[in-house]
Amino acid sequence: MNPFLAWFGRHGLVRLSDEAVEACRLAARGLALFALGVFAVLVFERGAPRSVAEQSWETTAQYGALALVTLGCLVAFKWEGIGGWLITTSSVALGVLASVVYEPRVALFGCLAFFVPGALFLVHWQHRRRRVFMLAELVGMAALLAVGAVASVRVYNHYNGPTHPESDVAAIKVDLAEWVWAGAVSATGFTVNARLADEDDGIPELVVTSAGGAAAVVAPAQGPFEETGIVAYHVTGLAPDTMYSYAFRLGDHVDEGRRGSVHTFPNGPGSFTIALASCARTGSNGQVYDRIREAGALLFIVPGDIHYENISTGDVSRMRTALQRVLTSPAQQALYLRTPIAYVWDDHDFGGDGSDSTSPSRAAVQSVYREFVPHYAFDGREASGAVYQAFSIGRVRFIMTDTRSERSPVGATDDPTRTMLGPEQKAWLKQELLGARDASVLTVWVNGIPWIAPAEDGRDDWGGYDVERREIADFIVSNKITNLAMLSGDAHMLAIDDGSNNTFDTAGTGPGFPVFHAAALDRPGKVKGGPYSEGTYPGGGQFGLMTVTDAGNSVHVEWNGKNYLGETLVHYEFEYRTGK
Repeated sequence: MNPFLAWFGRHGLVRLSDEAVEACRLAARGLALFALGVFAVLVFERGAPRSVAEQSWETTAQYGALALVTLGCLVAFKWEGIGGWLITTSSVALGVLASVVYEPRVALFGCLAFFVPGALFLVHWQHRRRRVFMLAELVGMAALLAVGAVASVRVYNHYNGPTHPESDVAAIKVDLAEWVWAGAVSATGFTVNARLADEDDGIPELVVTSAGGAAAVVAPAQGPFEETGIVAYHVTGLAPDTMYSYAFRLGDHVDEGRRGSVHTFPNGPGSFTIALASCARTGSNGQVYDRIREAGALLFIVPGDIHYENISTGDVSRMRTALQRVLTSPAQQALYLRTPIAYVWDDHDFGGDGSDSTSPSRAAVQSVYREFVPHYAFDGREASGAVYQAFSIGRVRFIMTDTRSERSPVGATDDPTRTMLGPEQKAWLKQELLGARDASVLTVWVNGIPWIAPAEDGRDDWGGYDVERREIADFIVSNKITNLAMLSGDAHMLAIDDGSNNTFDTAGTGPGFPVFHAAALDRPGKVKGGPYSEGTYPGGGQFGLMTVTDAGNSVHVEWNGKNYLGETLVHYEFEYRTGK
């Protein structure tokens, strides 16, 4: 007989003693039961992982794979071979499906939790079988893991990878600073925050010069903050409606690579363009940032999800790292050097999907925001608290609300005690709306989440907080606030409503105000809320432009929703007669 065939005909590729056989069986059963217990708890507390698309098949498929794993474990107690194969196959499927949310290396742990006991069942089974069966088994398991790894990477990239081509902007060499961005712009000043490359060499000056060659202004530094090396520079005494450049100087050396520019706001009637967008992969480097930079906007408003780290703990280090990745992206750094920012978070950059005031991240993320982000005055909340703020560009008032820091949990009863904004912020919003009604030609409420949505318990948008929405809508109508428009993010789409679907006051007669959603910078498309009169355009690599033309007795507003190619996908215009 052929020795090779004879070898295959022998029993047991791995020779096990009786004690080893029993230990293998007990380990397989124990690990399988333990893994089932852990997954049962996770499913009960968190449910199945859901991608940003939240498609209905995801939960069905994951629960189906888990059911097959469970069935395999039960079968393996009597028939180790059949059960082992069922466990290993369905565990790989489970890992692939988990990649709709988790990185492949993280999803691998979910796979191995069941794959290992499945493999042990097969090892126990093989000692009574011919070697050819075990060799086929090993090849099969290796093939399963290889196919699972490839599929996992593809699934993860589909849901969480770049949604459009990367920018060709080159990274700027680190000199005096690692990154810089400007914000808190007014008619007479602005703030620059930067992370120093080496604060031990001394704190650089920020030298600000007008385009016309006026005398330089040297801004005093505040900081650096401990552990971060972040310094804030508050620039004052500037002329309105004027372009300024700024650069860091230490002794005779100037950091030319990170020379930025800011155009101060007009004081009085003035025309301008702002950019608007939200929802980006952490550290995204997409071409959408190039198009925003090229638009030459006066300001870039980000109403949430500037990153997608979903940090649901008080881990300050992780929060700092997330913003560090945002600010060191070459395309984003190039944008922030040319266009200052006004930013307030939503859920994924606050404390995870659907997070609220109970999130363990709350205090930590509020602290890190104050370290990193140049922002407008917080009116007594400089040390801690929600990050709502307001500012004016010419005769237009912008009101930015924080819909996470004070929010009641989504499971609370929708009654007058359930709140999106909290009593203090809601009172502030009402006063801002009244003040802007009388002092401004246009009021723009920057509200990160969908306002137009059906009233329904459990919703993460204003539809889930319908009582408070009705209170605010009644306030707007009863106080004859007719110069209002809303800018929003969160939903991964471009969408505009002319106000016809925005009548949430008690009478249901309005008048409603126009709403503009601009997203996603770099996340997969998804439609939320609605309906919207001008339609919806879900997708990544998208942003909005708002152009205001103040003619004195009227203000004309033009909204354009664009993609990373510069193409206009949705357009809307409206006008208010000012009488001012």
